[in-house]
Amino acid sequence: MDEFRVLLNRFWVRRDEDRELFYQVRRKLPALRRALREQFGWEIVSTEKVIRLVKQPAKAAPAFGIRSFTSVSDYCLLCGLLLVLEDQDDGQRFLLSELTQALLAHLKPYCPDLSWERYQHRTSLVRVLQYAEQTGLVRSCEGESDGFKEHREQEVLYENTGLSRFFSVNFHRDISGFQSVRDFEQPEDGPDQERGVFRTYRVFRQLALGPAAYWDEPSDAVYAYIKNMRGKVQEVLDETIGGKLQVYHNGAFFLPDEGAPCGDLFPRDQMLSDVLLLLFERLSEKIALGAYPHGPDDRVHLPLEAFSRELDACRREYRAQWGKTFAEKELSALVQDVLDELAYWDFAEERGGVVTLNPAIALWHGIYPNNRRSGHARTLADE
Repeated sequence: MDEFRVLLNRFWVRRDEDRELFYQVRRKLPALRRALREQFGWEIVSTEKVIRLVKQPAKAAPAFGIRSFTSVSDYCLLCGLLLVLEDQDDGQRFLLSELTQALLAHLKPYCPDLSWERYQHRTSLVRVLQYAEQTGLVRSCEGESDGFKEHREQEVLYENTGLSRFFSVNFHRDISGFQSVRDFEQPEDGPDQERGVFRTYRVFRQLALGPAAYWDEPSDAVYAYIKNMRGKVQEVLDETIGGKLQVYHNGAFFLPDEGAPCGDLFPRDQMLSDVLLLLFERLSEKIALGAYPHGPDDRVHLPLEAFSRELDACRREYRAQWGKTFAEKELSALVQDVLDELAYWDFAEERGGVVTLNPAIALWHGIYPNNRRSGHARTLADE
């Protein structure tokens, strides 16, 4: 169980980083492979250097991005770096200036505006290089990449660890015609049996990686599977991860037991989580009173202006407890911070000036006890 959580919680397990954990996970692999193959449809890469669980999600979500990346150019440069490393031998050393020239050669056809004279492109590359070092794709032998932000003549000596060969996902179908990330979420054309297997993968992947699995109506394939196979779903998830499955008429949630880390946890130990919990309390009261009606799927659609008003009213009520940063931040910036956090946890989504609240907000409420109003800091969250 803990070994599976380790694989879920990490991009990969490197032998040079934690030798004891590497061999602990490796000994457990034979017992994990069957469940991973049959229920999740995931593959395990296992070599003498690294063990990686290739965690393809059921659907794309903001939480599955690289948190330190802030722009599309970061991902473009990462792809370019992987192409450069692919042409090198394991242990080969190279200079940052050699890398920047190679990146221009690889990426110019796709990113014609790429130029190291532009500060934003240099900072983008620094983020990529720092991520590559953190994950073990490259090793810095001499120098620091941070100086490249200010001076494009900055030199750093790197070493290719060889792990880049195991970074990319190998797809077992032709993706050359895909136009959107949503194309990856669709099942392959084939017999109904194969489409049924894909539905199984979709259910287990969403419950293992996402905060919730939602459905729009009772005829939804995900709902039908969880309803009919609830015992099996609970058994597999409990054996592999450990926890309890909760099923409602509009969604399902898997709550892991305490133990080894298993992804990010909500609420986080930070002020933004307090803001969300207090906002959920306020919105739930308004929804219960009929101020904001919900649809048959229990989702609530709020105009962005109304959402902003509710957040502003929440801040006015608790301004003294929120601290200077959140109490004095421009409302538009605060709204964006809250929307980003809501999207990360799949609590809500903003599109076209409408904020769609998912049913999960009804499970979370936050209040300040009376002593908090007199200056004692504590948040109560009820699940």
